[in-house]
Amino acid sequence: MQKKNRFLAIILFCVMLLSACGNKETEQKQTETATAVETQVVSSGEMSSSNKIAGQVTPVESVQVFPMLAGKVTSLNVSDGDIVSQGQVLFTVDTSTVTSTLGALQQSYNATKAATDQAINTASLGVQNAELAVTQAQTALDNVNALFAVGAASSQQVTQAEQGVQQAQSGLEQAKTAVEQAKASQQASLAQIQASIDQINAQVALGTVTSPVSGKISSLNITVGGMASQTSPAMIIAVNNELMLSVFASENIRSGVQVGDIADVTISSVSSDAMKCTVRSVSENADAQTNLYEITLYLPADLNVPVGAFADVVLYTDKKESTIQIPTECILTDGEEKYVFTIDDNKAKKVLISTGLVGDGVTEITEGLVGGETLVTKGQSYLSDGADIRIVNGEDSAE
Repeated sequence: MQKKNRFLAIILFCVMLLSACGNKETEQKQTETATAVETQVVSSGEMSSSNKIAGQVTPVESVQVFPMLAGKVTSLNVSDGDIVSQGQVLFTVDTSTVTSTLGALQQSYNATKAATDQAINTASLGVQNAELAVTQAQTALDNVNALFAVGAASSQQVTQAEQGVQQAQSGLEQAKTAVEQAKASQQASLAQIQASIDQINAQVALGTVTSPVSGKISSLNITVGGMASQTSPAMIIAVNNELMLSVFASENIRSGVQVGDIADVTISSVSSDAMKCTVRSVSENADAQTNLYEITLYLPADLNVPVGAFADVVLYTDKKESTIQIPTECILTDGEEKYVFTIDDNKAKKVLISTGLVGDGVTEITEGLVGGETLVTKGQSYLSDGADIRIVNGEDSAE
């Protein structure tokens, strides 16, 4: 009986050993067939919709520079992007067509002055002669009066002498008037010629174009040897080099943006890194042609960026303080059905969901998840409901 019990014990031990080996082999097979996945815990937090729009760098205020005199550009003292000061010479245009008659006018001026100077001198000589005639007439009158006093001259002779003085004085007045007329004629003739000369000199001055403001050349439309027109700007200057970013958004986006909001801005010509920019203005009225609203943003003052540079602007709207949110890439679709996989007792659990806001790489979950679930973030495409899973979290994932 004792031997029989020992034999049964040995048989039982062998059965248990074989059973244990079988369980290990089953567990090993299950582990080998389980899908490797990565996970994270579903959480909640602040969220908003992200709207990516193309923008462009523009001046806060700009001035167009037009030449007052059209012509060929003879010199250009600035380049696109240069910083300029008010009053600085920007460029000059050819004034040869304007000055072509200047020499002839100057010769006419000199000849007219010489001729009128001669007329004035002649008239002045007439005054001298008239003054001498007055002196002589007065002497004759004095002599006749002396003779008349001693009875040696008649009253008729006195009257004739007095008339001679009057005639001499009248001649003097006429001579003086002739001088004044000669001077007035000279002044009028020279003034007319001088006005033409001044007009030409003023036009010549217009051939030198200076900067009306201090700022940065944001657009340069002329070259040396090319033509500068009075109808199209030769260049545009960003006043005080103050720049902003301008985007045009639909009414839905515009209604969710306010002055002071923060946007992410990437200007690839400057850097691939995004920077934070503040909204400076939101247009109240839409563009009549595009029906879009302009939104402008401040740019850092020390940012060296060319006017006209393009940017990617991400505006955030529909902000919510606390939402269930998961990485967008976790969401799978089957027709109109949206679902994710969570983990329940080491097995995949298919969970139908409804979504809300879509942010930067994340999506709001409005139904299906409440927070705290273990969500499959990688490897979910290989799963089915109830499938065995193996959490690796970065070490050998199926993807």
